[in-house]
Amino acid sequence: MSKEMDQFPKARAILFEIYGALQRFIDTGETWSIFINKISLASEERQVIHDFLGTGHIKIDLLDSAEAAEWIESGISGIWYGVHYDQTKNPILETIEIGRFPQVASSQMEDVHRSLKELQFGLKRE
Repeated sequence: MSKEMDQFPKARAILFEIYGALQRFIDTGETWSIFINKISLASEERQVIHDFLGTGHIKIDLLDSAEAAEWIESGISGIWYGVHYDQTKNPILETIEIGRFPQVASSQMEDVHRSLKELQFGLKRE
């Protein structure tokens, strides 16, 4: 990490946590989330983290009006920026997630079961 990073010890600590989490994910498949807005970071520290990780090409939007969220791939595979919104679209939770994809964005089994029933019903009607 650059000497500039020494000016931002909290950002450096977060990046080392990300590094360790990414290594565990590679070794064991364990995913990890950092609740970035729960840490007292100055806007400059957040920007240093974002600049270091970069931005990738994938964006996932969860458009459910009750719990809207979005995830943006960082420039490093396996690391995602996440923002969860309240009903008025104000950010309420910001995360950095380590994994193949954000776990909340994956299909929940109860939704898959409901979809299977809907598909089955639709096929029976034909």
